[in-house]
Amino acid sequence: MIALTFLFAAALAQAPLPADADRSEVAAPDPCAPDVLSAADSYRVGSGDVVQIQVYGEADLSGSFPVDAAGSVVLPLVGGVKVGGLTAECISVRLTEALADGYLRDPDVTVSLDGYRSQPVSVLGAVKSPGLYYLEGPTTVLQILSRAGGVASDGFDALQLTRAGNENDVLQIPYQPLLSEGRSNVTLGAGDVLFVPDLTITVLGSVKNPGELPYKEGLTVSRCLAAAGGATDVANLGRVYLQRGDQRIRINVRRVLAGKDADLAVESGDRIFVKESSF
Repeated sequence: MIALTFLFAAALAQAPLPADADRSEVAAPDPCAPDVLSAADSYRVGSGDVVQIQVYGEADLSGSFPVDAAGSVVLPLVGGVKVGGLTAECISVRLTEALADGYLRDPDVTVSLDGYRSQPVSVLGAVKSPGLYYLEGPTTVLQILSRAGGVASDGFDALQLTRAGNENDVLQIPYQPLLSEGRSNVTLGAGDVLFVPDLTITVLGSVKNPGELPYKEGLTVSRCLAAAGGATDVANLGRVYLQRGDQRIRINVRRVLAGKDADLAVESGDRIFVKESSF
């Protein structure tokens, strides 16, 4: 009887474990690993950012800490802790683990962002405040345009978005569908460049204020001359020329003002030249 019991126990020891029996031994993926965090997760910290760290009951360990070029924050006691590519929530986990490793018992750590300097985006062209902006979380094209003060002139067809690392691949974003329907309102990434076409009309020759004028829908030749300060005393309004690409159009503005000829509508990029009278 004893021998049979021994043989049965040995057989059980050699039998394969059920599928669920060894699951606890398989290490679960680290939810805070940078390659596990999805693109939809919160803002990821990078070099140049500043994190606000609060360790409950430990004033010497709390405060604002910059993220260095290596993507680390240097905290008293534990030294450098790698935080680059992590969210604030995951940084809290990492710091809690570091402080609990022989320094504090049950540390209570909270982390928030105190300064955004690691994810620059350039907004250029016809916006009210062109320049360099820093992403402060998931940011769309419309949101960055709002931060730049909005577009300075309308009438253009599309915005141009150049993705970081893909300078030869420019995404054209139709402007009106973007405004009315939110179409192609893509989320921006660090290093992206958003360009708003700067639409102008150039008026040269015998006008009081020659130079560029912002293009607006509905502009005509006579309105452009008025916006340029009007014609000078030596202007020949019968010999006004509009250059549009390779096309050169002669306009008799004197007849236009008299209501005898139609006032020609201008397009972005047109150049108007007012000749002088010959005496």
